[in-house]
Parts: sequence; structure tokens; C-alpha cells
Amino acid sequence: MDGDKKIAKITVDRNLCIGAASCLSAAAGVYELDEENKAVMLLKGGEKNSGPAEKGNLENDGIGDADLLASAQSCPTMAIILGDEQGNQIYPE
Repeated sequence: MDGDKKIAKITVDRNLCIGAASCLSAAAGVYELDEENKAVMLLKGGEKNSGPAEKGNLENDGIGDADLLASAQSCPTMAIILGDEQGNQIYPE
């Protein structure tokens, strides 16, 4: 990931997610597994979905980019997609 780019948007690709749950430990308070054993993001107001979601709408809106990147990199199927403010995909590259 380019050090100049800031993470602005997160998406979980439900077709790729296998419920490994590695993202849960890498980014505490950002994800949980739903009734289909797929990762969803915890959003403000109690909403939960697979996104795309703005980083500022995460329930844990203080999470750092390094932790979000670690959560995406921990996913064995690369189901977590990170984007910057311009809509460019940062990870996976």
C-alpha cells in the first residue's frame, strides 16, 4: 500500500468471505460474523453490513489505517477491499 494513500472505504466481498474470522482479531470492533458466517462491518447506529462503508461510519471510527490494512492482509481469500478518497483500490493491489 502506498504510504501516501489514506483508507477511506472498506468493502467485504461476501462471495469471497469464508468466515475465517482473522479480520476480527486484526481489527477489533470493526467486523463480526453474521448468521451466514460471513464478515460484516459494525457501523454507527447499530447497522451491520458488508459495505462499501466509509471509514468514518465505522462504529470504531478511531481505528487506524495500519489496523485496517492488517485486517485485509489477514484474510486468506482477500475478501476485504480497501479504497482511498478518490475511489482507487488500495488493497488488494
